[in-house]
Amino acid sequence: LTTKTKISKLVKHCSLSIYPLSPESTMKTILFLLLLAWASAFMPAEFNLEHKTYLSMAPRFDKKLQRWSPTTPEEGPEAGYDIWGSLLRQGPNPFFSRLINPDGYEQGVLKFMAVDKVDRKTAQADMDAYIGNPSDWAYNRAKGYNPDYLTLNKKQIVLTVIWSVGILSLLGRGAYCVGTGDSFWAILGQ
Repeated sequence: LTTKTKISKLVKHCSLSIYPLSPESTMKTILFLLLLAWASAFMPAEFNLEHKTYLSMAPRFDKKLQRWSPTTPEEGPEAGYDIWGSLLRQGPNPFFSRLINPDGYEQGVLKFMAVDKVDRKTAQADMDAYIGNPSDWAYNRAKGYNPDYLTLNKKQIVLTVIWSVGILSLLGRGAYCVGTGDSFWAILGQ
């Protein structure tokens, strides 16, 4: 039997099924399902969300209050790192997020802990990475990459401090010049 004959027999068989479809509709449905099966071969693999540390108990969500709450002291804010740890790991975005909206940050960390079943510090590091650069964080997660957001990169910290001092010096000089009317380049002797 040829492929066309096999498909037409399948179409006739499906036409007699519970769902009364015309042969043309059945053929279109079968072709759509075949196309879908073929296309699924090119879909990315399932997410690999392996983390180094896991929780035995996860934070609980109170539906009445619409809030996450820790169930043990190891899940509370004291168990994680402070606001300066966020600044050193992921920069100013998570730092200011924690400063301006501490409750929203805390709820996000508790949700990370509950959904991913990780410890407090790992959840904080993931939350800081998400706030610092959501696009890269989502890409890494979708691809199944598991970067270590928790460990401090001392070389990166030194480079960030050097660049920050330079940029803040230029901004300070600009503000001074605007306030006094001096030339920005007067410091160079011109």
